[in-house]
Amino acid sequence: MTVVAQTAPSNESLFTAFREERTSKVRWLFVLLVPLLGLLAAWGSMHGQEHAVRIVTAHGFKMVQPGMSQADVVARLGNPIGKTTRADGAECVQYGVFSVTEPSTNVYVLCYVDGVLQDVTTRRYSLWTVDPSTGEFMPAGVPMEEEPAKKPAPVPTP
Repeated sequence: MTVVAQTAPSNESLFTAFREERTSKVRWLFVLLVPLLGLLAAWGSMHGQEHAVRIVTAHGFKMVQPGMSQADVVARLGNPIGKTTRADGAECVQYGVFSVTEPSTNVYVLCYVDGVLQDVTTRRYSLWTVDPSTGEFMPAGVPMEEEPAKKPAPVPTP
């Protein structure tokens, strides 16, 4: 029977895997490939949406584009705030988000012909009020100050 003597590992060789700098081709490929894939994904998400319109909703920005069905638009944006009919017979609906703290808002007018979205226009409305006594502009929702009650003139004492 033979006994083989084993020596204790030296401190130099124990943790060499953690001290070695490994520059592998896989790491460089990963470093270059991830940003490239990100750019490709961004380009792909915008490609084909040249005529898309971003609409501000209560739940963030939503995209619509001409050619979408009215059912698809309602599913994406929700119910409109108003409805009208143009002179040419197109059915138009309005979308918008109003706030008591913002001085203005956009109202988006989407017009359909035979249930298919034809065009989208944007109208900007001011939500400011004017104080009739001073002519000062104030954001909507901010209560106008009432005029202080006039104090009666002091009664002269004899």
